[in-house]
Amino acid sequence: MEWLAEYAQPSYAALRPGACEDEITAAEEALGVSVPEELKALWRLSAGEDGVAGSGLMLGSWALMPLDAVIEVHRTRMRLQDGMDDTADEDALAQWKPSWIPFCSFDPDDTDDGLYVDGVTGEVAQWTRFGECEREYASLPAYLELMAVSLEAPLTAAGPEKPGMVGGALVWGPPRDEEREDRWRRHLGEAPPRHPAKTLGAIRGALPGEAGEEFDERRDALDLADPEAVAAFLDHWWERAVRAQKELEDDVAAALGGNIMAQPGHKLAPEYEATLPPAIRHLPPSLHDISAALRHESVRARFSQDLMDSIPPHYPALLLRWWDIARLMADPRGDRAVRAVVNGRRTAG
Repeated sequence: MEWLAEYAQPSYAALRPGACEDEITAAEEALGVSVPEELKALWRLSAGEDGVAGSGLMLGSWALMPLDAVIEVHRTRMRLQDGMDDTADEDALAQWKPSWIPFCSFDPDDTDDGLYVDGVTGEVAQWTRFGECEREYASLPAYLELMAVSLEAPLTAAGPEKPGMVGGALVWGPPRDEEREDRWRRHLGEAPPRHPAKTLGAIRGALPGEAGEEFDERRDALDLADPEAVAAFLDHWWERAVRAQKELEDDVAAALGGNIMAQPGHKLAPEYEATLPPAIRHLPPSLHDISAALRHESVRARFSQDLMDSIPPHYPALLLRWWDIARLMADPRGDRAVRAVVNGRRTAG
């Protein structure tokens, strides 16, 4: 999750919020089988993705399936299996078993092929539209660990699939289609960019609300056929985006230094507010509520350290501060600012 937030913002934005315990329990009941804890942990981080750049973000270019798709594929496959004739050797002709739980598909809209985890053996296997099933990985943790190593140490990654970028999105490759292959750039472990790329989309995403509206108006009036005008426009607005990011990072640094932020989330758009767990949309928050809303391990670790360093009389102020930070991180700009401060990438001054 943190790697995507650092290096591949379009892919990070395509992730759906993590599932709550009630949603996981409901999915388990609908499947009629026990879901492995490792898969539950994955769903708590993200309950699926919407796909970007024609590719899923999971290792092998698979797309993480939403829970409703998981249930539908499992039911469909079980109906096909139930319709097969009884045989003396059921395992030999088994096209699907109740314990096989799908979690990745070819893409969000194509679920005829994908990966499933066997709830009995723990193995991860691939299924195809032709009813074929083949073991791919010893376990879900083994699959996720290989993916993490491939992202964090790409030059030492094993296997044919290498991480790369197409338009800022994570695409495992090299891609097979010529169009994306020409645009694909392999990721070699470079440091994440300090500031937004100097493109219209990246600059727009880094601007706060009112500045973003002004940017839209000026962009719509811009003569895109005039290279000099476009270059001047990009230079001006990129500098404004960088200044806005620095101001936001200064606010976060002040908050983490001991000052409670004054309503940092009051301008959050409704769609960002809706991504927060229901429990933290209203005061008072709990330690668990706040920790659940901090999507990155490094930020949760900083929260835990602050809690350990504080004393009981300071707890109310501490919770208010981190509740505000959790709300701020629901906005992509706030998310980047908080991570920049917590991970030490914020420049002094």
